[in-house]
Amino acid sequence: MTPQQGSDETTTVARGPLRPMAIALGALSVVMVVLSQISDGNAFSDSWWLVAFVVWLMLWGMLRSMTRGLGERPVAGLDEREQVVRNRVAFIGYQCAVGAGMVVVLVMVAFQNEPDVIERIPALLTTLMLTASALPSILLGLSGMDGEESESFQDE
Repeated sequence: MTPQQGSDETTTVARGPLRPMAIALGALSVVMVVLSQISDGNAFSDSWWLVAFVVWLMLWGMLRSMTRGLGERPVAGLDEREQVVRNRVAFIGYQCAVGAGMVVVLVMVAFQNEPDVIERIPALLTTLMLTASALPSILLGLSGMDGEESESFQDE
């Protein structure tokens, strides 16, 4: 029983930053949407949006590496509960990507005669698609599941 207690402590320590990182990534996504819409011209030339973009990419990389155990493990290595969770967060991410794409199309149609709005669409699309693709990692981070805890659930 001693090894399991040690592994629980290790996974608790490793999982500690998951939730704050997931929240920070979600908040930064909102900030990037706002920055993409208030920038003067194209957000890709706006230094604040670019800084937020670089920080977002670093946070996503760290969060993704921390949730990789569940997010990228072959199906054969997952138990039934982990498969359900992974499928659910992937489906939510896919649905959000479709919805975000539709929002961008609707904005483009509604503002097709306003070049200032159309000029901001690439950064908005980039932010929304990146956020949708990161949503599974964000949801896994918020849930605290990193795939490493499967050993403790098998014993329960």
